[in-house]
Amino acid sequence: MTDHQDIPYREHQVAPPDDLRQHTDATGVPEFTGTCPACRGGNVFALPRLSPGTVPKRWLRRRNDGSAAPGPEQHRMDCECPVTHPNDPLEHGGCGAWWTVVVQPAAPQGS
Repeated sequence: MTDHQDIPYREHQVAPPDDLRQHTDATGVPEFTGTCPACRGGNVFALPRLSPGTVPKRWLRRRNDGSAAPGPEQHRMDCECPVTHPNDPLEHGGCGAWWTVVVQPAAPQGS
């Protein structure tokens, strides 16, 4: 039994983990890692999470010179620790807590 297995499943927003880290995997996909603040389980969240055949859409913000620039993207990161918590209706793992992560756009090449 893990230390966090007795935390009941409850869907609710929490502050991002203190140890939240963003890095890029070998294929260039942004990935977040961190310890869930609610149940203390380890989590990994890779972006993009797209279904086959879908195309990501980005909102563009305007620079001072009027040209378009990609803005930061906000994504919901759900606790996906490998533990089935009590009262989890789907028994898929995770405690139900979630937080927001922000992906900053990549710096333009040559700047």
